[in-house]
Amino acid sequence: MVQEFVKISNSPIQFLLTLHGVEVWVKRDDLIDPFVSGNKLYKLKYNLKQAIKEGKVSLLTFGGAFSNHIAATASFADQYGLKSIGFIRGEAVDGLNPTLRFAISKGMELKFISREAYRQKSDPTFLSELQLAHPNAFIVAEGGANVLGIKGSEEILSEKTQSFDAIACAIGTGTTVAGLLKACAEHQKIIGIPIHKHGHIMNDVVEMNPTLRAHLHHLILETNFHFGGYAMWNDALIEFTRTIYKDHGLRLDPIYTGKALYALIEYVKNNKLSEGSKVLFVHTGGLQGVPGFEERFNLKLFDSP
Repeated sequence: MVQEFVKISNSPIQFLLTLHGVEVWVKRDDLIDPFVSGNKLYKLKYNLKQAIKEGKVSLLTFGGAFSNHIAATASFADQYGLKSIGFIRGEAVDGLNPTLRFAISKGMELKFISREAYRQKSDPTFLSELQLAHPNAFIVAEGGANVLGIKGSEEILSEKTQSFDAIACAIGTGTTVAGLLKACAEHQKIIGIPIHKHGHIMNDVVEMNPTLRAHLHHLILETNFHFGGYAMWNDALIEFTRTIYKDHGLRLDPIYTGKALYALIEYVKNNKLSEGSKVLFVHTGGLQGVPGFEERFNLKLFDSP
């Protein structure tokens, strides 16, 4: 049943705009599910399947206090009758934000750990000890960043995406773009936009997944649109996000998709795609984080609910 949880056909591809003779379209993976949407579902899909195969009763994973991955894991596990455990970066504070409140509502057990301890999340010794402490849990890397996550991300592309000359996507852990690289057609380019300062992130992904080297000729990296770093933003980004919603009815978040679409529009404006090209922007979801962002910074992104 897990492998049939979502069909690619359930994710519509919508026209957004034409700029400098280039058509920009959007793959609305944000519509798949309110919380397990976009790339989160694809990255978690085979992790969940493996957990069930191994007879595990819970998913254990890692994330920050506003993590889309934490919310998605909690919801996905709950849908399939599994428990979930989230190791949250940083100390617990009074008054949990909307993301963590949602995770708790879906049965996730939260464990807050120091930032120093959190940095060990990929250390083999730390993971072995964690597995011993939680023998019935299947450990999922932060952001679903593992081989199973890449396998799931390959399914973002299908016959319906074959007509596009380029596919654009935000880069967090690099897992989703890795899947796109493996699944894209030979004529296609993958435009990856890191939303943090770690422009070398794909080097790290390739080092852990050497088979990706054969696909790197498809990759174009746009590394200058992180707006200062992860979760950093400015008024121009907020205004862009609001304008896209006002003019096209498309909701973006300022952490991932807002930055990525901003970068893609600038890429097209600079004539880096030839006239007559078609580019597909993959909406990787993340809208569950908007209420927390608005609450944290005391602003509204969208005028209407």
